[in-house]
Amino acid sequence: MTGRIKSLSSMSPSGFITADNGLNVYFDSSAVLPAGAAGVTVGQAVTFDLDGSKWPTAINVCLAAQLQGAPSTPRKSAAGTYLQYLGFEQTGTIRAYRFKRISRGEETREFIVNADLALFLKHHIGIQEGPELSLHLLSPGADSCVPDSCPSSRSLSQQDMLAHLARRPAGRSVKGRKQDLNI
Repeated sequence: MTGRIKSLSSMSPSGFITADNGLNVYFDSSAVLPAGAAGVTVGQAVTFDLDGSKWPTAINVCLAAQLQGAPSTPRKSAAGTYLQYLGFEQTGTIRAYRFKRISRGEETREFIVNADLALFLKHHIGIQEGPELSLHLLSPGADSCVPDSCPSSRSLSQQDMLAHLARRPAGRSVKGRKQDLNI
């Protein structure tokens, strides 16, 4: 979903978001993804998911950098190269995670990683792990893909999900539920 920060607590970046459909939802600072946690301000455009509980709460809150003109803090991926998460778009059960690569002295390049939300449910992976999975797919060395040679659009596969599960610390599991996935 998309919306704007309506209000913030004076103690933390927790507050309320007004969705584009008029719904007002609470978000906690822990729901703000690291790429923009320090820069949350009232009126700022954001993308987010709803947690599916009786009183929906915003999770996976991301600054919609391109909508407000102020980029969120990029994430370093290789020497002099940064990957910045821009948010997601969703059509049906396919979610497209958007990133841009910023390299000193080179043209900025955008990447999209598509994910079938049914794979998250099948493998009991939380939807909030989508940006992390996507970043791993775009990282140097993933599938022998150097960012310069990576196609602009890639898709998370079942093998990517299984590799993600294998990288998890022992004992960590997330139960997937249909309402968590907005299916």
